Amino acid sequence: MNLKLAWTVGLLTVAIAMGGLASVSAQHPYTTQSKEQEKIFFPASERPKTGVGWEITTTSGEAEIALARHLANTGAKEYVAWWCPHCHEQKLLFGKEAYQIISDSIKVECDSKGINPHPDWCEAAKIPGFPTWVINGRQYIGVQNLKELAKASGYKGNTNFKYVHISRFF
Repeated sequence: MNLKLAWTVGLLTVAIAMGGLASVSAQHPYTTQSKEQEKIFFPASERPKTGVGWEITTTSGEAEIALARHLANTGAKEYVAWWCPHCHEQKLLFGKEAYQIISDSIKVECDSKGINPHPDWCEAAKIPGFPTWVINGRQYIGVQNLKELAKASGYKGNTNFKYVHISRFF
């Protein structure tokens, strides 16, 4: 593990430890209910499955699936690490079905212990942290709300997304 990646892992660990747990609803262990969307917050209270991460427990709607297909068709890339809780939050925003499209076509695993890893691609792309999206040559660092990914990629379809991200740190 290079020094930059070690620092990133260390900072994420401290940030998560200091972040505490947000209140969550009884209906889903990682969401709170709002009037229009459920809000995603992933406390990472359990260890990820080595090389894989955590199970995606949310489901996709038509909008999430359409956005995932659009991102795949436009050549977007998502750089991730299997152990990254923020990467998992991004997965939860898309839901299981839509994230399968991303996983099959645009996800780049940066940790050598992950499934189908490409740490050399991540290093060549100068990925500063996880997740990092590269859309139209521009980097978007951290968990991105799906409306922001839609805007960045020029997506013009349905934006009635089921979930929105809650930042713990800002």
